[in-house]
Formats: sequence, structure tokens, C-alpha cells
Amino acid sequence: MRVVVIGGSGRTGKLIVEQSVKAGHSTVATIRNPRHMAAMVKLGAETVVLDLALSTGPDFQAQFKGADAVVFAAGSSEDDENSDIDRTGTLKTVRAAKAVGVRRYISVSALGATTPTPKKWLDSELMKNYYKAKKAANKHVRDSGLDWTIIEPGELTDGKLTGKITLAQDGVDPDKISRADVAATVLAALATPSSKGRTFQVVGGKTPVLEAVQKESARPAPDLKPAKKAEAKAPAKKGPAKKAPARKAAK
Repeated sequence: MRVVVIGGSGRTGKLIVEQSVKAGHSTVATIRNPRHMAAMVKLGAETVVLDLALSTGPDFQAQFKGADAVVFAAGSSEDDENSDIDRTGTLKTVRAAKAVGVRRYISVSALGATTPTPKKWLDSELMKNYYKAKKAANKHVRDSGLDWTIIEPGELTDGKLTGKITLAQDGVDPDKISRADVAATVLAALATPSSKGRTFQVVGGKTPVLEAVQKESARPAPDLKPAKKAEAKAPAKKGPAKKAPARKAAK
């Protein structure tokens, strides 16, 4: 399988590239900074410099041609003021994939971008903007018509690969997960065709990664759209009160 990883030199993207190469995939890493070129090549990835903000749609199309899947692992960090790159970068790469006929698209998002965001995480304007961009990016993916999977990890750590996770489609308790286990979840989704059209929330856990992805992919996808409030019915108009018939006095 030929896999293009957007944001291949990021802390999570690099692990996706590494695990993709080890899995035997022909892997292309797109990077923004040319200084990361040598590290990507050393991992065994074909590497190209593309900037989500500055490179054009046709630039991405040229690298997507002949690919079997695109993995979006780029974007802002939680304290990055330029969080809109998550939305615009996703839209640009989704359109490029469609233009050249790449059907499979996997996006690494964030826990709370689909299910309710824990209030304690929204303690600043940066975080509010971050989740606003993540939610908009997810909508672009879901509306794309592609064979998509969205992976929403909890708080990311630089811990080692455990190979075990907790994964669901209708929400998990907020917790931590290593970037290496997120990368493993991406590779498991690539290996599981029935994961298409699914949004997975994932944190550290006790279930082997591939088993968790396959088991959850066999379940129906829940409707995660917010329920519409029922329209309040206008109170029925009451007519004039009828007078009770007068009782005749007892004789």
C-alpha cells in the first residue's frame, strides 16, 4: 500500500511514518521544514517538502497520485494561535485526494471534537479556537464522500508503544495515550476496511490495538449529531368558561 502522511515530521506523524514503513507500506512523508528531510529519509520514507499554508492544491495532488491512502497527522498544537490550519489544511488535502481519485483518508483529530468537549479543557480562548477548528475539519472529512476514518485521541504523551488501548465510537472517559499507540491505531484502521466511515475516540487501555479497532468497526456507527430541541407547542386557546347550570333549590 502506498501511504502519504501529511505532517510526517511532527511528533505523532513521525511515529506513523515509522510504523507504516515497518508494516511494509511504501510511505511518503510530507514535511514543512527541509531540516527534517534527513530524519525522514533515514526512516525509509520518500520525503517531500509541502507547507499546508503555502503549498497549493495541485502541489498536494502531485504527491497523492498513485497513493492508496492519505493520513492527515498535521495541524496545530493546543497552545498554537494558528489553529485554523487544522480546518484549512484538511479541506485542501481532502479536495486534493478527491481530485486524483484517492479514496482512503484518515484524519488524526482530538478527543472532544465529536463527543462533548470536557469543560476543563476549554479554559482559554486558544483551546476554544483549537476545538472549533478541529470540529470544522472533522465536518470537511465526513462530508467529503471519501472512505474516511477519524481518530480522536486523548491527551498525548511521548510514552512508549504499549499496543493496548480503549476505543469507542460514542465517547470514552478522558485520559492519556502515547503518540506511539495513536500511530498504531492509524495503522490498524488502514488494515481494517470496515473502519471506513467511523469516528473513533481512543485513550490508553487494555485491549490490543487491532482487536479494538476491528471489534468497534463491527458495531453500527452511532448518530453523534446533537439532538434537535423539540419545538415548544403553543398552549391551546381556551374558550370562555361555561357557566355551570344553576341548581334548583330543593323543595
